[in-house]
Amino acid sequence: GTSMHKVCLLKHVAFALVMVSLSAVLQGCDVLGHATAAWESRPSYLLTFQYLMLEKTGRSQAILNSCEVVGLQKEQQCSGNGMCKVWNATVADTAAAPLSFCECYRDWADPECRTRRKSQAKAFLLSVFGGYLGLDRFYLGQYYVSFVKLSTLGGLGAWWVFDVVYIGSSPVYANNYRLAPDLPHWLYVTVSVCTFAGV
Repeated sequence: GTSMHKVCLLKHVAFALVMVSLSAVLQGCDVLGHATAAWESRPSYLLTFQYLMLEKTGRSQAILNSCEVVGLQKEQQCSGNGMCKVWNATVADTAAAPLSFCECYRDWADPECRTRRKSQAKAFLLSVFGGYLGLDRFYLGQYYVSFVKLSTLGGLGAWWVFDVVYIGSSPVYANNYRLAPDLPHWLYVTVSVCTFAGV
C-alpha cells in the first residue's frame, strides 16, 4: 500500500513539473525574455486599415471605415473603389444606426478598398507560358515556392500542369488577398485545352 502511494505521488509530482515547464515556455512569458506575444508584435489590423478623416482643424481623426462618416460624398467613400453596404439589413431595429462596410469593386481589396488586387488573367497566362520557370508563383508573391519550382522545372511538368488548372479555375490567394476574377471561364477552358492538346 505505501509503495503504491509513493508511486502515485511521484506521478503527480512529475506531471506537475511537466505542466510548469510547459507553461514556462509559452509565447509571451516574461520568464524566458519574451516582451510580447507573437500576435501582439504584428501590426494592428485596425490601425493599418483605419480611415483617417481630415477635420477642419487640420488634424486627422481615425474611425473604423468611411461608411461611418455622415455626409461623406459617395465618391470619397471606400476610397472611390467600392460602395457602402449595410452589414445586416434583416435587423428590424430602426433605433440604432445601421452598420455599413465597404464592398469593393472587382479589382480592389482591403477594408477601405485601397489595395489593387493582382490579375487572375495575368497569373494564368504566366502559368501557361512561364509556369515551368515559376513565373506564376513569383507573380503571386510566393518567392521561395517560385525558386523551388524553377529549380525543378515545374516539378518536371507535373507542378506546371497543376498550377495551370489551380490558377485558372478560380481566383487564388496572392500575398494577402485573392486575385481579381478577371479571367473568363471560356478563355481558361479554351487555352487549357489547346495548350494540353499541343503538349
